[in-house]
Amino acid sequence: MLLRIDENVEIDMSYITCAEYQLFIDEKLETGEHHQPDYWTSYRFPPGDAKKSIIGIRFSDAEEFCEWLNQQSALGFKYRLPTLAEVEEYPVAEKQVGCWCFDGKQGILAGIEIGQKQAWEEKLAKVLVLDRDLNRDLNLNRDLNRDLNRLLYRDLNLDLYRDLYRDLYRVLNRDLNRDLNRDLYRLLNRDLNRDLKTKFKVIGAGKASDFLLLYFPLLSLIIIYHFLSAIYEAISENEEALNTIKLSRQESEAISRKYLDSLNEIYPLYVSLVLLDERQAGRIPAWESIRIVRERVE
Repeated sequence: MLLRIDENVEIDMSYITCAEYQLFIDEKLETGEHHQPDYWTSYRFPPGDAKKSIIGIRFSDAEEFCEWLNQQSALGFKYRLPTLAEVEEYPVAEKQVGCWCFDGKQGILAGIEIGQKQAWEEKLAKVLVLDRDLNRDLNLNRDLNRDLNRLLYRDLNLDLYRDLYRDLYRVLNRDLNRDLNRDLYRLLNRDLNRDLKTKFKVIGAGKASDFLLLYFPLLSLIIIYHFLSAIYEAISENEEALNTIKLSRQESEAISRKYLDSLNEIYPLYVSLVLLDERQAGRIPAWESIRIVRERVE
């Protein structure tokens, strides 16, 4: 049901249903494009869900859906995602689901009941490796397929592995076990043990899901980047250690930031993969849906 905002703009007061979105999926499948929610195990919505809101939609797919609607629409009208202001001014009754919208040029999720979303994020946090800002990480990764392809074909290349293993050998093997003095070694071990206790959660034997095991290289990179960032940060505060490995304090801090930046780039993807696994197992629901705005154009 479209509600008129002014003489040119109308906003849908409900979410796009599974049956409506299925038409988009089916037509795009004919051209080899896949736009079904990531947690689905087939190309069709579950039986009995035709009138339910479509959920688990990526931001890019929500935009594609609007473009598809524009191709079907009569002349003089166009469809788009709502703005944040429109979602807030014209809320829908359903609060277990949110919709993609624009806040300026940035796409964000809005409309979901805050307490409910926080409860689900707390549940998700229990199965993650690091304690971080989940709301930020979930919003950073809006297109799982795009980011997976980028990681596989750009970041996981031979140069990255070469540099990574070079630094691992130099820092973890030579510097820590042979060159660094006993006090620094004790300092670093204290810091790393502290990080293990406060930031890492132990996955019990046999408890890790098969889905997560498929992404073990990604998880390994997250742990390695975290440790290397912590190591170089600790080294930057020890003059004797800096002299031993022939780095200035600024250089050591820069290396620490480099690994932290790499961690910050790939961690949202890891969060999305864990969330996908939880959704496929039925432990956490999906909540990303679509509302549309129809505008009259000249």
